[in-house]
Amino acid sequence: MACSYVFSDDKSFLQDLDFMLEQSDQCPSLLKQQSCSIQLQKQQSDVKSNVSCADLVDLERGGCILQTKIGPIQYGMPPETIKDCLNMGMEVPTFYIIPSKRFDKRLGISTAEFEFPAYFNFFCKKKQITLICTSDTERAIRTVFQETLLGPVDHPDLALDFYHKYPKSAYPDFHKERSVFSRNPSNLDEKLTIDHLLKFNLFDENNTATITEGDITIRIIKDSNSFKILENGIYLKSIPDVFTFPSQYYEYIITKPDDYRAESVKNIKSKRDSAKESCPTPLLVKQLPEMTVEQKVENWVIGNKYQRGGEKKLSVVLWDQMGGHVESGSAIFQLDIDENKSFTPPDFGVTILGCSHGFDPKGSTSGYIFWVNGRGIMVDPPPFASYHMKQMGIPSILICAVIISHCHADHDAGTFHKILDDTRVEIITTRTIMNSFLRKYSAMSSIDIDSLRKLFIFRPVIIGIPLNIYGAYFNFFYAMHTIPSLGFSVKLENKSMYFSSDTFFDPDQLLEYKNQGILSQKRYEHLAFIEFKEDLILHEAGVPPIHTSQSILGKLPNNIKNRLYLVHTAQKDLKKELGLKIAKTGIENTMILIPSNTNKHLTTIRRLDLLSTIDIFEHLTLKNVRWLLDSVTSEEFFTGQDVIKEGTTGDRFYIIESGLARVYSTQKGQEFERYYQVGDYFGESAVLSNEGKRGASVEAVTHLKVLILEKHDFWFIFGDGLGGQGPIIQKMKQLTAARRSKAVHCLFKNSILSELTPSQKTQLEMIMREQEIEKGTVIWKVGEKPEFAFIIKRGTFAFYDCPEQDSEELDSGAYVGELRAMIENITISTSIRATRKATIFKIARKDLISFANKHPGIYMILIDTKYLE
Repeated sequence: MACSYVFSDDKSFLQDLDFMLEQSDQCPSLLKQQSCSIQLQKQQSDVKSNVSCADLVDLERGGCILQTKIGPIQYGMPPETIKDCLNMGMEVPTFYIIPSKRFDKRLGISTAEFEFPAYFNFFCKKKQITLICTSDTERAIRTVFQETLLGPVDHPDLALDFYHKYPKSAYPDFHKERSVFSRNPSNLDEKLTIDHLLKFNLFDENNTATITEGDITIRIIKDSNSFKILENGIYLKSIPDVFTFPSQYYEYIITKPDDYRAESVKNIKSKRDSAKESCPTPLLVKQLPEMTVEQKVENWVIGNKYQRGGEKKLSVVLWDQMGGHVESGSAIFQLDIDENKSFTPPDFGVTILGCSHGFDPKGSTSGYIFWVNGRGIMVDPPPFASYHMKQMGIPSILICAVIISHCHADHDAGTFHKILDDTRVEIITTRTIMNSFLRKYSAMSSIDIDSLRKLFIFRPVIIGIPLNIYGAYFNFFYAMHTIPSLGFSVKLENKSMYFSSDTFFDPDQLLEYKNQGILSQKRYEHLAFIEFKEDLILHEAGVPPIHTSQSILGKLPNNIKNRLYLVHTAQKDLKKELGLKIAKTGIENTMILIPSNTNKHLTTIRRLDLLSTIDIFEHLTLKNVRWLLDSVTSEEFFTGQDVIKEGTTGDRFYIIESGLARVYSTQKGQEFERYYQVGDYFGESAVLSNEGKRGASVEAVTHLKVLILEKHDFWFIFGDGLGGQGPIIQKMKQLTAARRSKAVHCLFKNSILSELTPSQKTQLEMIMREQEIEKGTVIWKVGEKPEFAFIIKRGTFAFYDCPEQDSEELDSGAYVGELRAMIENITISTSIRATRKATIFKIARKDLISFANKHPGIYMILIDTKYLE
């Protein structure tokens, strides 16, 4: 839901706004204000009768609320936070304390997402919200709101968004179009400003913010790690200034080093289940049911099925990023795995991650995965979309790009979560929207724009010419919205899909805007005369003129409505009598226009796509790639079937093309268990060794498809014909050495490195080199240039002659290093030495920089870190 409203007169404004207000059970209709106000007061009274004024109420998405005599005060503002209050029957606060850290750099999610609390209070309750913060935070929030409420101040690169032959007369005039939306709904002659929605109450030189209403005075005193709240001089509560999201999003258990021990999978599952019961996950999609009947809707099928034992089943797997390595000296999460399910993406189709808007307490904001030749392109990722995709069995390696349609919070809040998820991802949008996105998130995260640019690959959209993206042709266009908004149609072979983005579609009203000089003739024609010829149409609906009225879409011919699915719409607001329907969420409802592997000619291209995402192949020459594609064969395994057995002779190297595999050992003292998915590989140790013995067993957890390379081909291709001196062979030899040294055990002891994906752990193992250290050895001193970082295998280390010297000794599993000093080639600020005889894994400077640059999430964690335990 976007941000500002304007109508031709006050009466029509109230009538149209009533429609929107009914989307929330807690939002009083302005035409029925008195009766709804009484009802709302009763609901809030019922809640307050069960909560004393000094009680803190924890919110499901994070943050908390303190009840006071002037109303609730909320600490922290995660995305969709108003939905917690609406679902709990609580009053949506008007007072908010902004956390000192406004952005969680580990998760890539804002902790100060003020947009929808501001919209809800202003448009529903005719109130401002008060943000309690520092002056620096005020400046940042004003920058963010400029981009989201009012739109970019100017558009200097607009011409670069268009193909050079595109008529300039068809360019949008964003300033004129914004005039349709940017007036104060309470006074239509007044231009809407940030200060209509927001008030700032700043901490003074004594770190105190004061709120006075009548005879009630609230004082909020900020110290180094908390906010103390007093009411008329009486202490109410102290709120820690540490915002945390639900624990499962961090996906690890922190335990003391002495508590590390081998645990059974059953015990770990029990711990995980208990944690989830105490802190439930806000569901993005519903639990996935098993489907055994193929469902067809016109010319596409719903779901993706495979044949097994004469029975068709939906391919779904519940999968966790941690994988699940249970071994001596580690304690981690293991997610339940449904052994009857896996997921293979279609050649062409779309999965709906969320289909509602920011005011719907029961639904998730809209987000999508468009599948093109088996590769996923996310559009407007909802918050924590990457986490939920892993639960749905969609490996991150399958998501190659993100399209940002526009910069409203309910459309871009999950984008950085995806950017930080794994390897660098492509971001596809126009330069105008990208510049707005960077200004917004730079202000929000306090990261400079140049540093943000390095975290992803920017692919600029060019409007006016088809763009070939992963084999499909995209035609982008600017929709009509409060800020620049990007829609598209996409075609693959003879099938096509349409995505409207947030837009206003009403040919009669658009004609009026043309007559008023707001739209040019060609701009009007592009917006009003849409043919809707595509096989599948995803069109938003909501309150005009920010969104498209269902009544307008209901007038479309039946042959169009049969292919049209509403998005950005709450289920309870659907007007079924108009012949409309809402798209269903979840991978079980994936709309498939071209099933998986339909075009056998694309097999080689899809394999090349897969191989290009695997770290060890990044430096292959074209000749090597040709040899590789000529040499690989494929083989399939069903659930429970052995791929290789521990102790047997090995002469094959395997790469997982689809499905899930369990890698494990039952050797006494060497027991472990890991789960590998698409893009992971195994079997390299045996083909590198002269003995060729398998060091682990591998079995198919789901229907599994692997690519196979025979030992002689492996040595020829990766050895570059130089007797095994090729860089890939060297990397794999180092990986084998690291695994013999149990390097991965140290990673699982580290609270952060334990979170890495199996592929990331493998890449890190490749650059870890074991070294013995004598007691008293100085590793480095303040003022030296850093040459390496290290991870402790055994022994202890301590900082000295630096601010960190008061820290406790570091032991097994701890990472020590200064990445920023390495990147900027400056001196380090710590001194550290061994306090006992020790063994470490050294990571060379160039290797660590390369590793961090490939993985934005790791980069964000390590860039300002000196050690991690």
